[in-house]
Amino acid sequence: MVKTLMYHKVQDFEKWKAAFDGFIEVRKKSGEIDFSAGTLQNEPNTAYVINTWGSIEQLEAFLGADDLKEAMGAAGVLEAPTIIILNEVDKG
Repeated sequence: MVKTLMYHKVQDFEKWKAAFDGFIEVRKKSGEIDFSAGTLQNEPNTAYVINTWGSIEQLEAFLGADDLKEAMGAAGVLEAPTIIILNEVDKG
């Protein structure tokens, strides 16, 4: 499994969240196992997502998909996301 932390500025968090929620089937079919989403403290229009993916290959395919780029534009994403791939070695 692979975990990621992604964040980016959005025009309006509620608009972004509705689009994010509407993309759940695509994310699940792409190998997303679970997620957590929210905003950065004191930055209500910076959205973050922590995802767990089945594999790095599934993550890479998802990130390269044309429909993801289209969905991000429609969701009001203002910039390319910062994507951090996490190497989890322990969990309590």
